[in-house]
Amino acid sequence: MRGVHVVVMTAATEAATGGFCKGPTKVHILRLQDSGMRIAITGTPGTGKTAVARLLARRLGYRYVDLKLLAEKKGAVCGYDRSRRSKIVDVALLEKVLPPGDLVLDGHFSHELEADGVVVLRTAVEELARRLRARGWPARKVRENLQAEIFNVCGEEAAALHRQVLELDTTRLKSAATAAAAAKWIATLK
Repeated sequence: MRGVHVVVMTAATEAATGGFCKGPTKVHILRLQDSGMRIAITGTPGTGKTAVARLLARRLGYRYVDLKLLAEKKGAVCGYDRSRRSKIVDVALLEKVLPPGDLVLDGHFSHELEADGVVVLRTAVEELARRLRARGWPARKVRENLQAEIFNVCGEEAAALHRQVLELDTTRLKSAATAAAAAKWIATLK
């Protein structure tokens, strides 16, 4: 299974790297207020994002968006990181091709996009290790993702970019209960 490593392309990044994405850069993209509500579901791979995002979208009547799939379909993949065996996504381009309306964005880099609220899913390291090994991931990739979870990389980045952030522990919580808790919080954002 392959993941997605996020790099935001800006003119400065492109010029400095000769066009190849090398490192993440913060960008803030303004959206029209009437473009619908966006909820980002983020977290380290293996925390349950896809199951929760699908249930949440259904519960709210929002459109579910798989960001990895959308990036591939819309040409927002700008490279490949061989060491991580991951595609590199141009998040600025991905922002431009998102469909309009109320959306639930699924992806461990969804917090890099403009959103009205971000739900960060967390999982205890032992359980996360079990889930990632069950996927057949190499030890190096499992280790890298466990470190990301220990340091709460997605949560820290989300908090730096957004005002409305909710963290939920999915270690023992079922996907339906997690989606219900997220929906309750989202109702306070409207």
